[in-house]
Amino acid sequence: MKKFETLSALIECSSGITPKTETLKNYIKILSSLGYDRVYIGMADAYKIKEEPYFGYKRGGYTVEQLKDIDAYAKSVGIELIAQIQTLSHLHFLSKFPEYQGIFDTDNVVMVGEDRVYELIENMIKTVSEGISSRIIHLGLDEAFGLGTGEYLKKYGKSDKKVLIKKHLERVFAILNKYGYNVPEIWGDMITEKVETTVTAGDMKSFLPENTRIFVWNYEEKEEKVLTEMYYEAKKYCNHIGFAGAVWKYIGFGPNNKFSISRLIPQMRAMEKCGADEFMVTLWADRGAPCSNYAALPSLFAVSQFNEGVYDGADEKTLDKDRFYHVTGVSYDDMYSLDYIDNPLKTDSEFRSNSSFWMFYTDILLGNFDTFAPDGVCKRYAALAEKYEKLTNGTFSEVFGMSASLMRVLEVKAELPRRVRSAYLLKNKKKAAEAVAELAELKKRTAEFIKVFEEYYTHDNQSFGIEVHQLYMNGQIARIGYAIERLGAFIEKDEKIEELEGGILPLNYYPPVRLDCSCMTDLKMLLSYCLQ
Repeated sequence: MKKFETLSALIECSSGITPKTETLKNYIKILSSLGYDRVYIGMADAYKIKEEPYFGYKRGGYTVEQLKDIDAYAKSVGIELIAQIQTLSHLHFLSKFPEYQGIFDTDNVVMVGEDRVYELIENMIKTVSEGISSRIIHLGLDEAFGLGTGEYLKKYGKSDKKVLIKKHLERVFAILNKYGYNVPEIWGDMITEKVETTVTAGDMKSFLPENTRIFVWNYEEKEEKVLTEMYYEAKKYCNHIGFAGAVWKYIGFGPNNKFSISRLIPQMRAMEKCGADEFMVTLWADRGAPCSNYAALPSLFAVSQFNEGVYDGADEKTLDKDRFYHVTGVSYDDMYSLDYIDNPLKTDSEFRSNSSFWMFYTDILLGNFDTFAPDGVCKRYAALAEKYEKLTNGTFSEVFGMSASLMRVLEVKAELPRRVRSAYLLKNKKKAAEAVAELAELKKRTAEFIKVFEEYYTHDNQSFGIEVHQLYMNGQIARIGYAIERLGAFIEKDEKIEELEGGILPLNYYPPVRLDCSCMTDLKMLLSYCLQ
């Protein structure tokens, strides 16, 4: 007997990366074979609205006909497809257009009560209702920080945040009724937020339609007591409660399956005891998510196996890995090995990490993060490259090919910035010349990686969004070339390299940064301290 009535996955399609329809259908087929019941499309602007031509402009997105096609396919394999849209926050992508600048309260939250806001929302819901047949819809509503504190405050004065949420939802619910939706779903963080308000939990519970489902979400917590408290706090506001965890594939090139499973399984145990209606696994795609959703399949498989009572949640040997291979065409262990992209030393760590991301982007001359690369790690990257290269002739060859190429870059780069700095500070021109040769090899491998990444990205996704990666990645080639020039000037003319003068201040993060424990996604720290 399954532990949850409904097991679902959310595929983010609108954070600067939108899967092709065939990719999405293939993923839906895999999820169906693994025992999932629902698939949510995270589509803040990943769909085209006839009445709103700037909505999702040049960011990809699905037409109504494409949504119908995906929906029909999902039905054919026993999956209910549900739209997860945004109706209050996370609409900042529209603020760049003059047509929408008058609808915002803050840079991320729309103005409650503004008629144009509800015209936009009706156009959203009308479009989704034409493309997706389910009359369940997820309205978002999360992370509406600053609601009522921007333009709303200037126009109307200080307001009660939860009164504003009720005022907003009242109009949104009326639109839902018009298009036949009978189950609205929302993220729970703003509903249950502890703020000074006149709206009690009971008031909100009476206000929300009977079939409303609130999703409690947390991606790191594993303590049963804390998770249980979160569930019962939400229960004060709504009768139907789901829970959403995550696969941490959204912080870099690697999937972090081990860390994700170490959180998802305890969350499932706690929510089963509480009686949650639904358990959802989210696949977010922050910053265009260079990590493939396919790399997250071991986590999704472990969740489905636990839900079916096959996997005990502790002993990996209880996983039916033959089934994983039968469904996906690739070995569970091979796909799981992509975790080592961010843990090349293969330590027994339960932390999440994106060390390959910051290792790739850390600047050659500025010395931002290279101090965290231990001696000898380049050999570990080389070994991983060899492993992934052997897997490029089978299923998901693009995924393993990109990973192998990345490891070839880090095989050269990981310890190189320290050698560059040491050669310069010791005024050792022989070592500096050796570093120049290594930099030339790094430049070559980085160019090769960018080409491989472009093929990997466009194999499964629409091309919109790749330009962001191209800009940042090609910036690495420019900086490597500049470092070669500056070292050459030092060798030939004794010219000063300002970036290498003055030593390096320690970055005192807690917990301390290690290859297997880090979450640095801020390019202002990786590329340049001069970025605003």
